[in-house]
Amino acid sequence: MHATLKKSLISSAVTGALLVGTAGFSTAQAEVEFNVGVFSDYILWGTSASDNNAVVQGGIDYSHESGFYAGTWVSTLGSGEGQEVDLYAGYTFEAGGLDFDLGYVYYYYPALDDFDYGDIYGSVGFGPFYASIQYALNADDSDFKGSMVYKVGGDFELVPSISLNAELGYVDLEPDSTTWTFWSLGLTKSTDYGDISLTYAQNNDGDVVSDDPLFVVGYSISF
Repeated sequence: MHATLKKSLISSAVTGALLVGTAGFSTAQAEVEFNVGVFSDYILWGTSASDNNAVVQGGIDYSHESGFYAGTWVSTLGSGEGQEVDLYAGYTFEAGGLDFDLGYVYYYYPALDDFDYGDIYGSVGFGPFYASIQYALNADDSDFKGSMVYKVGGDFELVPSISLNAELGYVDLEPDSTTWTFWSLGLTKSTDYGDISLTYAQNNDGDVVSDDPLFVVGYSISF
């Protein structure tokens, strides 16, 4: 992650937990899913959240037919920075032909002081498209309360077993309203032995975060 305090908002939480391939076991009303992956970098919002180090990521998710879900997601970080541990819960529902997701995620950094914080988030989806917003509700460093992230994107099947995903986003960091735009484009190949991904990401602000393009290869499995 970044060497400045601003890295406290460069984390992935729900996105990484929900987009990686999952499998698990279920009952008539509930399901538990597991996922794990290895990636050459930890991309988030057009930046490297692991100081360009390879990472291992994984999570456990519980979902109920009522729409309630909860889970945890963990990622290694750069050298000497320990791990990121995300705890989240939310509710999904459909209305008017749209898919809605509302929830809260708490980001915990055991090896870093004053970096923990929590977001409330909401998203709406229509077919392969989505739009989302995150708001920093609480933070160990209270100056970061009120920071926001906006994203729009989509996930499209090109041919059977190969999908294309694209995302455009905007970060507004408190307390000084530091902002930047980011974008990414990725391909995922699904196989019987896991998913292989290739992602390109970049941002437009070299003054606050590195704006070097990132190319990341990943492999994830479910169990």
